[in-house]
Amino acid sequence: MSTTRTTVRYESVRTTAIGNFITLLSQATLFDYAAAQRWYDEAGAFAASLQGLRPTWNMEVCASVVSAFSPRVTWAHNKAKALQYAQGITPKGLRSHVAAADRCVVDGFNGLKGPKTNAFARAIAGDRDAVVVDVWMCRAAGLAKDAPTAVEYRAIADAIRTIAATPTVCMAPATLQALLWIIVRGKAE
Repeated sequence: MSTTRTTVRYESVRTTAIGNFITLLSQATLFDYAAAQRWYDEAGAFAASLQGLRPTWNMEVCASVVSAFSPRVTWAHNKAKALQYAQGITPKGLRSHVAAADRCVVDGFNGLKGPKTNAFARAIAGDRDAVVVDVWMCRAAGLAKDAPTAVEYRAIADAIRTIAATPTVCMAPATLQALLWIIVRGKAE
């Protein structure tokens, strides 16, 4: 894609996402805000609990292992698979998730190849500037597909960071992303 077309696509996705996200925020309840504020703290506590089973794993490894099992599963299944893996049990499912978890044990965040799983691990580990763009965030942004290109991912993440920094919102980008995700999904699970 040419530089001009890339810039145009970035700006188009970012502008549409900002408008859609602002509309979604007007639908947020106090419950949604409270759930979003807790989401990554609770995910981080779960990841940290894996250290009880694997004392040699640091928080980066724990969060990365959790993230390795995240694509296309519910949060409950994600946690169950990460817990099985930490117990030395090979979870049922995609071998690619197990291979990613194996890489994460050695390389931490660098064991995750995709921007979504990498950002998810970083957010779980406490990086509140990390923005996860998954299928639900693509839908919230108005993207007509479930998997963004690198340009679209960056545009959606930057839209969230822009809104998060406004005086009327003023929250961490990861928390805003969690809030938008909760609104679109209709639940915090």
